[in-house]
Amino acid sequence: MTHSRIRNYVATWIALLVLLAITCGTSFIPLGRYNLAINMAIAIAKALLVIVVFMRLFKSAPMVLVVAIIAALDLAILVCLTLPDFVVRGW
Repeated sequence: MTHSRIRNYVATWIALLVLLAITCGTSFIPLGRYNLAINMAIAIAKALLVIVVFMRLFKSAPMVLVVAIIAALDLAILVCLTLPDFVVRGW
């Protein structure tokens, strides 16, 4: 392992710890409806860090990238189909 790769992993680990601290911190702040949106945005940022840095998605074979894009589109479709039910219930 090269020195720059180790430094990259450490920087990513520190970023994940900072995002974790922000997530824990927002649980104590009464933000109302925005609490879910903020925590979901932080979770997406953490997932993207793991995918890009640790899984090295952009440096892998093109077919792996295609499968990852298809999986992300499937997830987006499921969220779009579930969102109207969540909005209508008025929690």
